[in-house]
Amino acid sequence: MKNIIPFPLGLTLGTDVCMIPRVYSLITTNQGTPIIPTIARPFAVINNVDRFTKKLLTENERQRLEDLPVYLNALKVLSFRDGVGPVKHRNLLGRQRGERKGEIWKLAEWLAGRWAAKEAVIKAHAFRTGTPAGKVTFGGVEIVVEGEENLGRVEGEVEEEGGEDGGREVQQRDKGDYIMEEVQGFGPRAEFGRVTGPPVAVILGDEKMGVQGQVALLSISHDTDYATAVCLGFKPDAFEVGKKIERGRKLGGSRW
Repeated sequence: MKNIIPFPLGLTLGTDVCMIPRVYSLITTNQGTPIIPTIARPFAVINNVDRFTKKLLTENERQRLEDLPVYLNALKVLSFRDGVGPVKHRNLLGRQRGERKGEIWKLAEWLAGRWAAKEAVIKAHAFRTGTPAGKVTFGGVEIVVEGEENLGRVEGEVEEEGGEDGGREVQQRDKGDYIMEEVQGFGPRAEFGRVTGPPVAVILGDEKMGVQGQVALLSISHDTDYATAVCLGFKPDAFEVGKKIERGRKLGGSRW
């Protein structure tokens, strides 16, 4: 097509929607048949949750999920069938409001949000297919929470914190570095044990292939039976061009 101005920025966009009842069904049924825990098989449903999270989350994400109240509370219900029994997918669409607040439903909401987020990330980074970076997969993405208090600080460098009695060493870093630091005492909203904040996606790199990891922005929402997510990413080659323009602007002063 002639006389078309191309989009001027190296930004990418992806979106996805995930049906929460579908996730609920996957973790509470076996091929459509409700799994009812018994004395002989008390952890049958928990095994379903385990299989689902192994497919969706990285090992790091799974370890951190296991410390969250949304997971721990659901496991108590799943183990003892405490008031919220597994039901078939088709029966979930008309669930009463009180049942929606059940612990298993909350876990299904959380997992559906992560599913939608990772699918959105994959769509936003479809440009990687066929390149050395390779196609983005569930296992190549970690959804983390930007910890505002800890953003820009990491252990292990020269500057010391804590006065004459000493303390830990810290290094100042740019806000583009998302520190995976454990923070205690922030309650259920501190996902993965860190300070609450907006979610971000970390697309993992591959040192052997010389592929650098990168961060993408996320927005995750839940409404009744659906979880939705939008991902805003960027093409690394466009990022390099942007850095060159910025260097030129600084060198050239008002000419830019």
